Amino acid sequence: MRLLGLFVLAMPLLPLTVAAEPAVKTKAFADCAALVATMSEIIVGSKSSVEDVDGGCRATNVRYGVSSFMNYSIDEVTLLSPNLLATFPTGEIFEAAELVLKGVRLKPVTHSPLQDYVLALNTVGMDLRLAYTTDPEALTSQAEFEFSAEKLGRFAAKAFLSDFDNTDIDIDDIADVTGRLHQLDFTLEDRGLFVAIFAPAVLNWFFAPDEDPTNAIMVMQESAVAMLAGLPETTISPDSLVALSTLIRAFPRPEGDWHLSFSSERGISVDDLEGNEATVIAAILADAKIAATGEPAR
Repeated sequence: MRLLGLFVLAMPLLPLTVAAEPAVKTKAFADCAALVATMSEIIVGSKSSVEDVDGGCRATNVRYGVSSFMNYSIDEVTLLSPNLLATFPTGEIFEAAELVLKGVRLKPVTHSPLQDYVLALNTVGMDLRLAYTTDPEALTSQAEFEFSAEKLGRFAAKAFLSDFDNTDIDIDDIADVTGRLHQLDFTLEDRGLFVAIFAPAVLNWFFAPDEDPTNAIMVMQESAVAMLAGLPETTISPDSLVALSTLIRAFPRPEGDWHLSFSSERGISVDDLEGNEATVIAAILADAKIAATGEPAR
């Protein structure tokens, strides 16, 4: 789970692993085929290919095995990182990396060829891009995430951190990384994306299986809107408040085009985000600027 451990935003979405656990020895891999061979979850077939590309590795027509009854097919997966073949076996965090998945499709395994075929007809092809860069001397980091699902829409996020230090940190100690979040941008172009992909996980996280969430969602919506309405205009403008309130009240069907940005000159410490809810909110709003635009789909 080395690579996706660095992209915690993607974890609830796709349990795709693109890196194996650190090898027993740390000798550099001879080529990308040797690297992929260490990943037991990646299933290579007769139509698959693995090649070395400028800056990293690319594999096409592979499968990712989740369990004996479900896996994913992937048209193309590309992993780019400086000195990838030498760094990968060590278990160290990459200084920079980019992971691109194209044509990801859920493939249930029912052991009935007809049922597998019928279920495949309803699968949606998904693309995913995860990238980050770090500057060890300036102690800064930038991370980007983009997810799209054919005609359902697109979601993208970008973050910038200062005081970022992952020196001598390996993936098992990822929680020890320090930093201050200064900029966070979200873009949502939704034509059914949230309902189809994200809502099941979000709702199951907030509510028990035997609970009707209808009234609770309304209460949560109005509480969030009231909290935002109490902020000064120096934090959020009236136009941004209207757009963000509309988005919140549209949950869990936020179909439309939306953009949300958060900026803070002081920055929010990563440690602050691990506190209780009141502490986290206070840290976020200390000198925050919140801007939102967008409207529901017509």
